[in-house]
Amino acid sequence: MKFQLTILATMLSLSVFSQIKPVNFNDCTVDKMFVQAETNPTWKCDSVTMIDYMNKHVIDKELATIIQGRVIVGIMIYENGKTCCHDFFNLTKSDLNPLAFKEAVNNMPNWAPALQSGKPITFLKPQVFYIKNGKFTTN
Repeated sequence: MKFQLTILATMLSLSVFSQIKPVNFNDCTVDKMFVQAETNPTWKCDSVTMIDYMNKHVIDKELATIIQGRVIVGIMIYENGKTCCHDFFNLTKSDLNPLAFKEAVNNMPNWAPALQSGKPITFLKPQVFYIKNGKFTTN
């Protein structure tokens, strides 16, 4: 919970006080979403880690130019586990293509959805991706 609030506060402060502007895609249709839940959504793909998935599916030549940096992607995880890229914050000094991230997120394997009172809910997860030497890393 504290981590998610910290990420959301960071996203807000970066967009208000710096040159970094979020890219909002407005493609995710939802009546109601949560940013806090009793049980948070989890990556449930056993065949590949999320980091390996991103390294394989984000096609952007600018990634190779990044020595160290990070991006924050708002991942909407629906009740059925499907994903939608809600927004994108580029915290690197490179000109990354937000559409490459959107494509990768929108085609992710299904997640285990967030739960509230035992029922699946739509959840907006701010996911930080660290980049080192042109590859996504754990931190």
